[in-house]
Amino acid sequence: MNADQIRERVHGLATFKRDGKRAPHKPLLLLIALARIQSREPQFAPYAEIKDSLEPLLARFWSRKNAHARFPFAYLRSDGLWEIPEQPTLDAAIADRSRQKDYPDRVLLDLGATGGFPAEVDETLRRDGALVHELTQILLEEHFPPSLHDDILDSIGMPWVSESLGAPAKRRTRDPRFRERVLRAYERRCAICGYDGRLDGVEMGLEAAHIRWHAFDGPDETANGLLLCSFHHKAFDLGAIGLTTERVVMISQDVAGNDRTRSLLHDFEEKRIHEPRQPSDFPAPEHLEWHSEQVFRRS
Repeated sequence: MNADQIRERVHGLATFKRDGKRAPHKPLLLLIALARIQSREPQFAPYAEIKDSLEPLLARFWSRKNAHARFPFAYLRSDGLWEIPEQPTLDAAIADRSRQKDYPDRVLLDLGATGGFPAEVDETLRRDGALVHELTQILLEEHFPPSLHDDILDSIGMPWVSESLGAPAKRRTRDPRFRERVLRAYERRCAICGYDGRLDGVEMGLEAAHIRWHAFDGPDETANGLLLCSFHHKAFDLGAIGLTTERVVMISQDVAGNDRTRSLLHDFEEKRIHEPRQPSDFPAPEHLEWHSEQVFRRS
C-alpha cells in the first residue's frame, strides 16, 4: 500500500459516536501505533499493552465510562489499517458470532491477542518517517482541538510533529484574524474569570478558543469564539466547563479537587460569562449546543 492510499484511509477513518458524542477511540489507537513505528517497536503489540496505553488516554480525553480499548482494537480492522494475527483463533473461541465484531476483554487477554498495522502499511511507514509525522498531524487536526495536541503527543511518547513535515492535504485554512477579532470582542479578558494579564502591553496567557472545534467544521468567526485564559481554555476543551445557550457556565460533575480547584472552577458555576459588547459577537447557540453535546462531561 503506497503513501497516498494510506493517507486516504486515515482521512476517511470511520469514527463511532456513543450517546451523541464523538468517539476518539480509533484516532488515539492509530496515534499510539504511529508512536510505536517511530520508536521502532515490533509490528504487533499485545492487546494487554495497548489496553494499558489506550484506556488512560480515553479516560483523559473522552470519558472514563466508555474508555474501552477492545472497541477500536477490533473495529479498526474495517478501515484497512489494522490487523489481528490471532483473529481466526479469537473467532473460534466465541460461540456467539454476533460478538466477533468486538471481542470481549477476557477473550483478547486470555488468548494473547496482538494488533498492529498490516504488513504493507507497516513497511511503508517504516520507510517514510515524514509520512508518520504527516499522519500524526492529520489525526490531531481532524479529531482534536489544538489546545490538546501537545498533551496527546506527550502522553503517547511522541515529540511534537512539525507542521512543515505534515500539513494534511485536505486541511482547512485558518483565518489569522480570528484571534484579534475575539480579543477585541471580549475586551482582552477571559470570558470565564476576567483575567487580563499583559506583559509590556502584550496579552499574556489569553487564547481565542473555538467553541465548535476547527476539526469539526467550526468556523473562524467571532460567534464561534471565546476569549479564555490558558487554564480555562484547556478546561473548556476537555469538557470540564460548558455553557448553556444563555451563556451561563456549567461545571462537570466529574471535576474534583481542593479549595484551589473550587476557586478556579466551581466558583464560576451558574454565572454568566463576561459577554462582548456587541450582541452579534455573542456565542452562537448552535455552537454552544454542539459543545454541550459533544464535549461537555455532564457526569
